[in-house]
Amino acid sequence: MLLMPRTNPDTGQTACGMVSLETIAAWGELLGTGSDVETVAAIMQAKDPGIIDRETARHAWTSAYEQVEHDALEDLNQVRAASLHRAFTPTGALAPDGRAETRRLLGLDSTVTDPYEADAAIAAAQAVAESTTDEPEPSIRLPAGVDATSLETLLAEHAAEIQTAREKFIDAITPPITDRR
Repeated sequence: MLLMPRTNPDTGQTACGMVSLETIAAWGELLGTGSDVETVAAIMQAKDPGIIDRETARHAWTSAYEQVEHDALEDLNQVRAASLHRAFTPTGALAPDGRAETRRLLGLDSTVTDPYEADAAIAAAQAVAESTTDEPEPSIRLPAGVDATSLETLLAEHAAEIQTAREKFIDAITPPITDRR
């Protein structure tokens, strides 16, 4: 568990919240965040609407889980199985990216999901800033009163544990593949 202090800029008072490394790993994978700091920012700002469709029990996270399953199966070159695990919107329409749909439903800023658009966004940012970094700006920023440098240092100390938790999470939600000959 990590203790995350947050200082209210108006009052100067500090409040703390706790979050597990497993939570950071799961949220990061489900939301497709670019860093653990961005994941923590999402955790701090998300507004979960609860169950969206009572008949199907779909909630804000359903599309992200569907997308992660789909991507994991594609990574395993299981194209047929991946085609059966597609992300949908709460209305039943196919979602181009389940992670973006979940971000939208949680009230978070979206992210570029098309790799060509992502590359174009980085190139545009580099041209404007005359920078050569390949790191895109986070789409979810930390709230006021959170020291990004301290948080980044804290998360860096636990990076290996978060990565292990991320791998366990993916393994846990990926359907097993069997040879059906």
